[in-house]
Amino acid sequence: MNGPVRRVLAAAAIAALAATSVPGAADAHGRHDLGRQTLAANDGWAAYDGGTTGGADAARDHVYTVDTWAELKEAVQGDEPKIVKVKGDIDAWTDADGSALTCEAWNDPGYTWESYLETYDPEVWGWNAPAGPVEEARDRSYDAYREHVLLNIGANTTIVGDGAASVTHGSFYISNVDNVIVRNLGIHNSYDCFPAWEGDAWDGEFDNFELSGATHVWLDHLTVDDGGYDDYAEPEIWGAHVEHLDGGIDIVRASDLITVSWSHIGAHDKTMLIGNTDSDRYGEADKLRVTIHHNWFDTTGQRSPRLRWGQAHVYNNYFTRDPDTDYPYYYSIGSGKYSAIYAENNAWDMEGVEPSQALYNWGGDAMHIEGSLFNGEWVDLLAAWNEAHPEAPMTSEITEFPELHGKIHTTWAVPGLVQAWAGAEKLR
Repeated sequence: MNGPVRRVLAAAAIAALAATSVPGAADAHGRHDLGRQTLAANDGWAAYDGGTTGGADAARDHVYTVDTWAELKEAVQGDEPKIVKVKGDIDAWTDADGSALTCEAWNDPGYTWESYLETYDPEVWGWNAPAGPVEEARDRSYDAYREHVLLNIGANTTIVGDGAASVTHGSFYISNVDNVIVRNLGIHNSYDCFPAWEGDAWDGEFDNFELSGATHVWLDHLTVDDGGYDDYAEPEIWGAHVEHLDGGIDIVRASDLITVSWSHIGAHDKTMLIGNTDSDRYGEADKLRVTIHHNWFDTTGQRSPRLRWGQAHVYNNYFTRDPDTDYPYYYSIGSGKYSAIYAENNAWDMEGVEPSQALYNWGGDAMHIEGSLFNGEWVDLLAAWNEAHPEAPMTSEITEFPELHGKIHTTWAVPGLVQAWAGAEKLR
């Protein structure tokens, strides 16, 4: 168990409360079909403007059960309503026959990792970004790999785990489509086989989830993590840490009307980026509206979330940290330019972390935050930040306030509720 855990509700009380508050809870007879369930009418930003139904209206011949990566990639294509049920553990590093693959399977004839290091060693190449035949071969390798591991999800889609189910090494890509639901799945280790040297740092590209220009998306009861892989255990090369991972759940390029709920997001560094540029080239001034509630941010290093431009309602989340992790801790909630964060009734249990570290000002002017428990004590986290960082103060005066949301629990209940019910296989 990560950090001190304060279970303030008895197990029976937690179960009774969660049975009435967890989205998609079964009725008294245990009857439910995850594929046909839709987002509740008040459940955050994804409930606005018609709500989020995914593939709930799918015809019977558009309900698929898949247990291979090839089947999953085929099933999620197109914009007709569809329900895709994932069975068992799927690994994206498999071919059409299900045989295991390694990174070398996508190597262009002009590329190997060893040749890349030999060619662009700064003692040979200088401290410059790579160029020329080997870098071009790496680009072709990357493109082939990206084509294989990216799961391009069509509009009006529901993807659910059928029992215990997971996807490893795949990247869920929800791009410029509307009305998608993903629930009850483990999504693990979106590993980049072809990280790029940028002249001063390594860059890995793939996210467990990337929402790019997507609208009406509900991500619920997921387990999102690095699958036991430790990116910080990778060696330093040329004075920089080799990065094979990028974001956990990134919501970017004017995505809008998103709800992320009841998920266990663990052991990851750059966790949840909302808005990826300070410029408004994507027209994000009235977009990037996201609700984040009842999630367990478990040993996440930063961006839990970090917001630019949009409005985020962040409530009833639980933040913990394994003191033995290799991952550094930077902050939890970050306020970027033009953002409005309304955070309430969240709890932190983090050994060795100070309250002033929970927030970060990335050029934001304000963050409303209330009802925060930090290591068992009520703490004004905004005041703690401002006292420690007089050079970058924030006010609590935001002009946008959340209207649609489910039950907001008392903060004392959050650790027990979230640990009991957040993540895949926790739906009842």
